Amino acid sequence: MTDITMLTDRIATGDPEAWNMIVDRYSKGIYSLALNFAGNADDAADITQDIFIKLFSNIHKFTPEGNFNAWLMRLAKNHCIDYWRKNRKSRNVLPLNEDIRVHDHDEEQHMIDRMDIQSLRRHIHQLDPELRVLLILRDVENHSYQEIAASLDLPLGTVKSRINRGRIKLARMFQQGDDHGL
Repeated sequence: MTDITMLTDRIATGDPEAWNMIVDRYSKGIYSLALNFAGNADDAADITQDIFIKLFSNIHKFTPEGNFNAWLMRLAKNHCIDYWRKNRKSRNVLPLNEDIRVHDHDEEQHMIDRMDIQSLRRHIHQLDPELRVLLILRDVENHSYQEIAASLDLPLGTVKSRINRGRIKLARMFQQGDDHGL
């Protein structure tokens, strides 16, 4: 019996220590994904909490033969996409990690770099959520293609082609923005 199987079994019996171990182990990654979708810390914290509530409610559906990381990532990804669908009209937030910092001391260059980052955030937010999650996992969180394929239970070729499609769409958005003086 694997470590994760023992933990999920203990959670199913109501063991709070096992639950805390799962939360400690996975909360940082889930929060990072949520932050990249929501664009702000408050919403990301709410999304993270919702994902863990959903995990707790559905822990009995995890099969010991399965990959817990992949199962949890699918659950989190689906919740983030649902969040985006519910909130896309009422919010004007820009996804991507808030930790992006510009280290150039030249004030003018710093302002130009920040505008580029804001433009990137805006364009990524306009992508279909399925493409957005893949680009965030690959280009923001630096996961390998293999990790993404395993965690989302997708063929490696599908992951690569969707990431490529997302990058092409982003490039077109930037090109159209340049053509229109944006």
